[in-house]
Amino acid sequence: MAASNSLTFVTLLPLVLVMVLYIGAINMVMGLPRTAVEDEVSGISSSFWQQLLPSTVSIPPILRSSVSPVEDTLTADRFAAAISRGAIFPATAAAFCKAAGLICEQDIDIGPYTSSSSQQQHLHGPHPAAGAAPRAIGIKTINDFQFDFFLEDQLVKGGQMKLVENLHDPIPKRAFLPFVVAESLPALTTPNLPQLLHTFNIDEGSKMATIMGTAVYLCESPALMGEERACPTSVEAMADFVSSEIGTNVEVLATTGAPSAAPNSSNSRPVKILEFSKRSLREGEHIVICHNLMFPSQLYYCHHVTGTKVVQASLLQHQEEEEGNTGSSSSIIHAVAICHLDTSMWASEHPAFAALNIPRGAEACHWSGQNDLVWMATR
Repeated sequence: MAASNSLTFVTLLPLVLVMVLYIGAINMVMGLPRTAVEDEVSGISSSFWQQLLPSTVSIPPILRSSVSPVEDTLTADRFAAAISRGAIFPATAAAFCKAAGLICEQDIDIGPYTSSSSQQQHLHGPHPAAGAAPRAIGIKTINDFQFDFFLEDQLVKGGQMKLVENLHDPIPKRAFLPFVVAESLPALTTPNLPQLLHTFNIDEGSKMATIMGTAVYLCESPALMGEERACPTSVEAMADFVSSEIGTNVEVLATTGAPSAAPNSSNSRPVKILEFSKRSLREGEHIVICHNLMFPSQLYYCHHVTGTKVVQASLLQHQEEEEGNTGSSSSIIHAVAICHLDTSMWASEHPAFAALNIPRGAEACHWSGQNDLVWMATR
């Protein structure tokens, strides 16, 4: 009996080995969990980050969750190779989007991207000319995403401010692209939009196409005189731009505690300023502001600005319950704001001038929405 069992085991051993290797290959291709490797985020991303920004020790927590889950995997390598060859098929794109934590839905509503797109469809008709790049007509610059402007002298402890959505960010969470895929992706420009849509399997007439068209339009637009800008699609590109603009000794600030869903406008109440502090003018001399942009992958619009004052504040938000329920809830937003000391280079139609009733050139401040980043040099 023992001999028979031994013979059976020897006979089945090759089959067992083949199955193990097959399952292992599937895990590699599909980017399934790699145990301790991904527990440390990503070898490539982490080492690259520490090389360029050693003062931060490791990738900041606010970005750590956005590192690609398929960084440094065969999945990323194969998709990058497919982009380079121009051999992207719908099933390939769909599988990569799922494995890489991207959002590749055709019809997704993200205001103000899609709320402005209806105006575009009205102007150009339901069937735009072939080759026409879709974008939200109401978005002309990155400033059109900013709503909560204020004057510095309005910062008073115990004072109140009315915010549009209490710094809520309507953009859903996505992951950055793996470095090798980001490097293979065509430049984010309008002429490349058809190829970008094809890469993520997005139809030209979809809402996501309008969102992507808006993003590439913003990323290809020239920066203000004296500014530098970039649209990083990977953690490595983010570190590269920040270090090249303000050095390797940096800290990052971000608004936290904003509501996860937009407050009910009919029940929304002003926030109360509990505490605030102003960073020094020297610290605000050179900063990098990164605005979260909607795209299938995590994408930021980053620009190096000068002559600012950075503000950190604790804001008490008080939200009434929905109709039919009683009571209310309150929580604290740990907010970041930027005061631009000289706005003479801003376009005359910048929304801050009308919102604050100030002339071009006057100081203007705005709150930073949740998921936006403010990078400051520490020395």
